[in-house]
Amino acid sequence: MKKTLSSILCIAVLLTLISIPMTGFAFSSTNREDYELSPKTKEAVELGLVNLDGTLPIIKDPEAFEAKYGKLSALIVNNAERVLPISELDMVKRWEKDTGVRFDWQPIPLDGSSEKISLILAGGDTLPDIFWNFGDGLSTSTVITYLDQDVFTPTEDLIKAFCPTLVKVFSDNEKYLLEATAPNGHMYGFPYIEEMYGLVLTPGPFLINKAWLDKLGLPVPTTVDEFTDALIAFRDAGDLNGNGKADEIPFATSFGSEDTFGSYDAFYRFTGAFGQADSYCGGNRFADHMRLIDGKVTYTALDKAFGETAMYFHKLYKENLLNKDAFDVEAGTNYRNRELAQDEALIGAFGVWTDMEILNNEVRHQYVPLPKLKHDKGTVGFALNFSEMQDACNTAISVDCEFPEIIAAFVEYMIADPALSIQSNWGSVGYNYYLADDGVLRFNLDENGDIIPVEPYTSFGTMRVNTTTCRGSMIVLNEYYDTVAEYTYDAKTLLEGQIINGKNEDLANYDTIPKIMLTTQEQGAVSRVYDALANTVDRYVVQWVLNGDVESTWDTYLAEMEAAGVQQIVDIYQGAIDRVRSNE
Repeated sequence: MKKTLSSILCIAVLLTLISIPMTGFAFSSTNREDYELSPKTKEAVELGLVNLDGTLPIIKDPEAFEAKYGKLSALIVNNAERVLPISELDMVKRWEKDTGVRFDWQPIPLDGSSEKISLILAGGDTLPDIFWNFGDGLSTSTVITYLDQDVFTPTEDLIKAFCPTLVKVFSDNEKYLLEATAPNGHMYGFPYIEEMYGLVLTPGPFLINKAWLDKLGLPVPTTVDEFTDALIAFRDAGDLNGNGKADEIPFATSFGSEDTFGSYDAFYRFTGAFGQADSYCGGNRFADHMRLIDGKVTYTALDKAFGETAMYFHKLYKENLLNKDAFDVEAGTNYRNRELAQDEALIGAFGVWTDMEILNNEVRHQYVPLPKLKHDKGTVGFALNFSEMQDACNTAISVDCEFPEIIAAFVEYMIADPALSIQSNWGSVGYNYYLADDGVLRFNLDENGDIIPVEPYTSFGTMRVNTTTCRGSMIVLNEYYDTVAEYTYDAKTLLEGQIINGKNEDLANYDTIPKIMLTTQEQGAVSRVYDALANTVDRYVVQWVLNGDVESTWDTYLAEMEAAGVQQIVDIYQGAIDRVRSNE
């Protein structure tokens, strides 16, 4: 269930390959001496301008290199909160100093970036040397869309020759190797891997106002029934936030919201409590409502648990326990952009991606994560169709790039040093981090555990986007934490909240759709079917929550889903997964 505005395919996700037998893919290094350099790179090496022996700098004389060849161009999807030019970011200046590689950065705004990139790729004009990123989670789908049009250079041989760190990552993690391999057997670009103990594999925290519970003498709920009773108590209590107004909202949700991690539409969270958990991920939207159950692709929105969940929310709606704008998914009126931005608590319970979205720290500290609420047929919670290799094809090299080896060597520089990779991803020392006496990158926090921003910036996020590009080909592994850096500041409470919500149980119990690359034909077929299915699901959920007529309309719903092509999309994903299993 989601708002179906985007037409960009993000085929994504291998949460776990427990039910998918590994086939022993081999991925090993190739000696650089055995790799045949492209003509321009070979010329630059012979002229003494470029060094590819694994030491720095890569471009030995940037001025001479650029006088002869010009700068390498890099298209980048820019962040709206970034106020500095890309070349002025702390980490970019460090990269240039270390490597001698000075990109001609070509930023485009995030809003409309997919359309802009499509025009560039289809235009027939000269392409940038690399596409630094495509927007979060969109690299694979973009590359696959243009796979048959000869615009991207395969990178597996470059990786083997120039990226020993990435070779080891693929050797140690066969799931990443599978995710990064296109149906034609090639790789394109380089991955963005952000391991954070499974952070992106379940929704963000589901929270309840503990201060309100304490005022009412109520414990933190442990069951769905207790949760419902708490909402009723919030409704009936009066002025819980003490502002003299009757403005308390017992429970806020956003039906049909389309977000990367499924955190704001509480409907998904509750399906497991009624028998079969749904699955969702805005970063892999075409795999919504599908899970692997006993190794088979299953469209979970066809299970009667979906209808029973709708009836539960119908009860909440009738009892005036939901926010009045629960069906309005426009960003300007969403509770996270309105109620959570206030200096007083207005909502009793809700889901967020991170509690940092509660802007007032005093208000934020009123909330605690709910435990995994139990019900007659199961528990609240579900696992996402996503992967910690969030992008398989960032820093994709176009066929117009005459120096692909420089790009590969630059990526190896970016990922070989864990401390550099962490700062390149999350922000630089002096802003987001300081280097502690024990050699670990740590955060400068106040007595409440909140980060102290460095002027002129106001938050971890604004410091991040104004000191580094964030996305690109960067790799952060679980093993880096505590030895190289603290666990990421703005995600620490997020992860803690997820764990209390039942993250570990959900990851152990639910298999989701693997992050496999579909063929161009499969991708086209899925995109044609998906919107009709999503619109049907969305329409019926709204109808059921408002009217409570699940029983009388269930068969009609199933018939409409069949007519919309639900079996076709299931068959396509099943075929793709079978292809992965057989290592075809």
